[in-house]
Amino acid sequence: MDPVDRRPKFCPHCGAALPAGAPRFCVECGAALGAGAPEDDPPEPLLPATGATVKLANAGVPQEVIGGTVRLPASGAVPPGLWELDRAPGPGDVVAIYPPLRAVRGGWSGLVGRGWRATGSEAHGTAQIFHFTAPVRWFPAPGCGAGLRLHVEVAARAHSMEGRERRGFRFGLRRDGPMRVVRATWLDGDERLLADRPLPQIQIMAPPRIPRVSDLDEAPELLDARAASEWATGSQAHGAYRLYRDMLMQEHTPAGRGITLVPLREGREGDRPWWQRLLPGNPPRYRVRMERPFSCDLEQWPDQLAAIRAEARSLGLDLEPAQAAEWWLDRYGHDGVIFSGARARYGVERVVIVFRRAQLARIQD
Repeated sequence: MDPVDRRPKFCPHCGAALPAGAPRFCVECGAALGAGAPEDDPPEPLLPATGATVKLANAGVPQEVIGGTVRLPASGAVPPGLWELDRAPGPGDVVAIYPPLRAVRGGWSGLVGRGWRATGSEAHGTAQIFHFTAPVRWFPAPGCGAGLRLHVEVAARAHSMEGRERRGFRFGLRRDGPMRVVRATWLDGDERLLADRPLPQIQIMAPPRIPRVSDLDEAPELLDARAASEWATGSQAHGAYRLYRDMLMQEHTPAGRGITLVPLREGREGDRPWWQRLLPGNPPRYRVRMERPFSCDLEQWPDQLAAIRAEARSLGLDLEPAQAAEWWLDRYGHDGVIFSGARARYGVERVVIVFRRAQLARIQD
């Protein structure tokens, strides 16, 4: 009988698929793999931004400026799809563009073949500096900007070790320097080059990174039944809940990172009798504070997610499904999700997903 291949197929740190063979590093997050890999650290609080951050109109959170032709980061930079003037942007205007990046711990990652192209490397001490370029488009709102499109070629450089250069790179501004604009040209509606047209200033942005569970140093309140009920006043998630999993930790849910909870039967939110507290197998009970949840049938969520990603692309954000869900829910002020029709996946009719531990209060027994 052939021996069973027990090598991991996914990175235990970020969940990315691993290439065949025995890779020593994850090309997505840069974590060491294999027998010599260090044990995984506990989730860290959200790291301070490695570059300046600005608030733009296409997201509800500040975003990181990672390069461009601007001298100073501009909060008035116009993202794709939001320029609503008849004229095209000129030298006195600033536009924001988004290269294809994915958030990883401590920085961003890009994949060759998924928006990025490797353009060579050079030795740098015991490591290598790898160079990459990506084409990025900026476009105005429909019917605006004289119908022009701005085609920009963005360059990034990343320090890397053996095993990280084949499929992608990890980028961190403090270590790798800002991204650069290599080339920028205007194109008309027929994709014809307008070589003599003056260019706007260009601000290169990282995608919006929404703080969720493990990014935040928070813990649930511990309250008696009466205080927990008062604490949850105004919540749209009524009654008591238990964790869907055994531990209070971040999960990858259909709505992005979060914590899934299952409702307990009505009447379980009060004080437990003394004898019930002695019985084994009683899971911790929680109250949930969720004032603006997004409610959806779980079977309809894939269609909703497709619409969310289309909306993100209309604003120049080419986001992975989970990242798009987090961006959209935050942009519209939703502090949780209530999925009905969830029995096929979760074994119960309804589940709730919170985005922060501070949205929970544990009922003290």
